[in-house]
Amino acid sequence: MITNEDAARLFEQPTIEAIPSDMKRIIIPAYGFAGAKDAKRQEWGADGPFMEDVKGLVFKNPKDDADQVLKQGDGVLICYDAPGRKEKIEQYLKDNPSTFMTAGQVQRFIDYLTTNVVNEGGKADLWDSDLAFASGLKDAPAKEEMKPGMVFTGVKKKEAVQAVFVKEGVQFEGAEGKPQTAGKDGAYIIKDSAGLRMIQKAEFAKAYQITKIPPVQSNDKVRG
Repeated sequence: MITNEDAARLFEQPTIEAIPSDMKRIIIPAYGFAGAKDAKRQEWGADGPFMEDVKGLVFKNPKDDADQVLKQGDGVLICYDAPGRKEKIEQYLKDNPSTFMTAGQVQRFIDYLTTNVVNEGGKADLWDSDLAFASGLKDAPAKEEMKPGMVFTGVKKKEAVQAVFVKEGVQFEGAEGKPQTAGKDGAYIIKDSAGLRMIQKAEFAKAYQITKIPPVQSNDKVRG
């Protein structure tokens, strides 16, 4: 397993550099529900990752089996855009106007998304974030306008990131309490202003444009 300390050392050496692509993300504000439970969620401070105590709903991202925590206070759900996805989400919310009333109803919505909307070959990709992240996307609505059920798309700003490729099966500790695992094509460990995280290779290819590959990383010569 690559621990957080191991990962920090990896980024002391020359690494892949990349910038976010113009891949759109679908943002679904989903906060305010009743029935939230005590949970721990990764945040990023001046001294690195730490676990914050929050009230929320814990669910899994099937893509890497990582726990996600949808915060009751300001949580949003995110998936990558693709033809028809936004329309399916909006139709579900129109048919189920009380979706964000309780944690159980939100969980049913998440089950619908991972089964019917963002499922590709049995590996759905849906994760959590918050209003602060969503408001930082290009052309995002003002934070105070992001009410539960208001669905919009946004592109990440062009902040440069560092990345290290790892082989299939490699686990990364992260700070969620359960490691993330690289899929059959491998994955990248990413470092940016939000912290350290793992992104599967196919999702990285959608979400980032590589701008520099140092010799040690050429041709996917990787860790693990």
